Amino acid sequence: MKKVLFAAALILGYNLNVFANDPIVNEKVLEAFNKTFQNVEELSWTANDHSYEANFKQSQITTRVTYDKQGNIIKTIRSYYEQHLPIIILAKIKNKFSDQKIFGVTEISSEEGMFYYIVLEDDKNWTEIKADTYGAINVQKKFKKG
Repeated sequence: MKKVLFAAALILGYNLNVFANDPIVNEKVLEAFNKTFQNVEELSWTANDHSYEANFKQSQITTRVTYDKQGNIIKTIRSYYEQHLPIIILAKIKNKFSDQKIFGVTEISSEEGMFYYIVLEDDKNWTEIKADTYGAINVQKKFKKG
């Protein structure tokens, strides 16, 4: 019995320690987060005077969500690979940049809209393109590999 109580105390003490290092997130924000996101991994919170930020992984997508103090999402940033891109954007990239492969995607969503920053690569170059939800694509930067 003593071993069971000792193990329980260790686990409880560990959990208290983990939460003590996280900022205190208000109930509105936690409620909004829990309604929207389930089965998250590696969740951590940061806070400042005006907002809270949740960082986590969900279904192999790294996500950062910024909330205001009332629990409204201000901005999301998600990082992933090509299989999560909308088909219209993926098809246009594969057609227009057929000689390059997709290295990674950063999706940014806010009140200004949703945009995809996609890094492409070939043997000699890195290319960063920006796409909107309608599939309009613009080259942002191009670098030669070293």
